[in-house]
Amino acid sequence: MSKGKTVGKIIAYVLVLLVVVGVIGVIVRFTGGFTSDFKTFYVTVDGKDVLTTASGYKLTTTQPLTVDVKYTFGSAGGDASGYSVKIVPNVIENEDFDFTLNGDVYSYQAETDLTAGFEIERGETSFTLTPKGGLTEILQAVYPNYEVGDCRENSYENMYALIVTSYNGKASVKLCFSVLEKVTGVTLDKDTIVF
Repeated sequence: MSKGKTVGKIIAYVLVLLVVVGVIGVIVRFTGGFTSDFKTFYVTVDGKDVLTTASGYKLTTTQPLTVDVKYTFGSAGGDASGYSVKIVPNVIENEDFDFTLNGDVYSYQAETDLTAGFEIERGETSFTLTPKGGLTEILQAVYPNYEVGDCRENSYENMYALIVTSYNGKASVKLCFSVLEKVTGVTLDKDTIVF
C-alpha cells in the first residue's frame, strides 16, 4: 500500500508542476516575456498574434489587410464586436511632407483621422481593411469637397497606423502599414540610354 501512495504522490506533484508551468507560460505569452502588463486584448494578422505593435504590412486595392480581433478571456461579459478601428498617419521623425487642399498647404503627419480613405468590412470578431487607392485618392476620400494636389511622390515606409481598440476602450493595438501605389506609366530618358 505504501508503494501505491508514493506513486500517487509523484503523479500529484507532476500534475501540480505541469499546471504551474502552464500558468507561467500563459503569463509569459500575454506579457511579451514579462516586458509589459498582462494583455487581455490582441489581434491576429497573417496567423501571427500582435499584442502591442507590429509593422511592415503592404496593402493595395486588391490585397487588403484582414485582422482578427481577440480577447484573452473572451470579451469578459462585454460586447466583443464593439471594437473600434481608426487610421492615422504613422508619425516618424524627418518623414513628414506637405500636401495641398484647394491650393493651401497642410502637413500630412498633422492629420488626425484618415479612416474615410479606407473601406472597412467589419465582422463580429474580424475586419478587412482596403485602401480606396493611393495616397492622393485616400486624401481625396478624407476631403471630398476639396481638390487634393498630386501626392504620389510623397510616401514613406509604414506611413499609416491602424489603431484597433477594445470594446471597453482600455486596450489597443497599433499596426503600421504602407499602401502600394499602382504604376501609371514609365518614362525613359533617351539621353542616358545606351544601346
